[in-house]
Amino acid sequence: MLKFNLEKGKGYDYEIIWDLETSVMGQQSKISIAGLYSMQVTNDSAGIKTLSTVYKDMRMNISMPTMTLNIESNKPDTSNGDETDILQKMMGKMFNGIIDKPFIIKADEEGNVIEVTGFESLISSMVDSLAIDEDKKAEVLASMKGQFNENEIKKQFAQVLTIFPNKEVKVGDSWEKTYSIGGQIPSKFVSTYTVKQIEGDHVTMTSKTKISSEKSADIELSGDQDGSIIVDSKTGLTTNAEFKQNMQVNTSGMKVEMTGKGKIKGSAQ
Repeated sequence: MLKFNLEKGKGYDYEIIWDLETSVMGQQSKISIAGLYSMQVTNDSAGIKTLSTVYKDMRMNISMPTMTLNIESNKPDTSNGDETDILQKMMGKMFNGIIDKPFIIKADEEGNVIEVTGFESLISSMVDSLAIDEDKKAEVLASMKGQFNENEIKKQFAQVLTIFPNKEVKVGDSWEKTYSIGGQIPSKFVSTYTVKQIEGDHVTMTSKTKISSEKSADIELSGDQDGSIIVDSKTGLTTNAEFKQNMQVNTSGMKVEMTGKGKIKGSAQ
């Protein structure tokens, strides 16, 4: 039986890492994003899990032709006052501002994220950590809500949670899952999962995903993603997963090539 079934009253950690490379008109950029999330299952009712979730650590490394940034939520401030260091210091404070601030995720037995609440107050905590005047805070807050919101959380956790058929499976079985995300580039993900191996409580699956832009989007997106996922069948915990992604974005006559590698590690507390 393969379903999302984390146990009520217990805690679980997920580490999600994405390394992305972008090419625009011959200019190369790299970004690495890592987050450590801790979840407590506070309720289980009618197949809906309520997960009290906090960020325990956040890291972002950016390498662009114009600058390099290394931002860590738990890194001491070592800025020397130049423009890059000031930006790095500000973003480090913002990352620190959301550590251990809880928000709620509700998900069903297929791993569909039904609801995310409390994230707006978390973003407010992030912006409040900055030593800037109120008018500037309002401006930054509006910008952050456009980048960090319910849709972004759903996107981050879709590859961890939205993978389950909610039925018994055997080696060779396949099923399809579809989900959409909003944000700056509204996108649709259609994934086919296939069971490759079952050893005890561990189920190994492959995933093949087609990525496309929603019809309403102004930006054209296309791509694919291949993955390998190991799940604990008792709880639905993704213990290990790796993904490779290739995408193209076309906007205003300009083509952006994107490649990515992702890793997920899950563990019971």
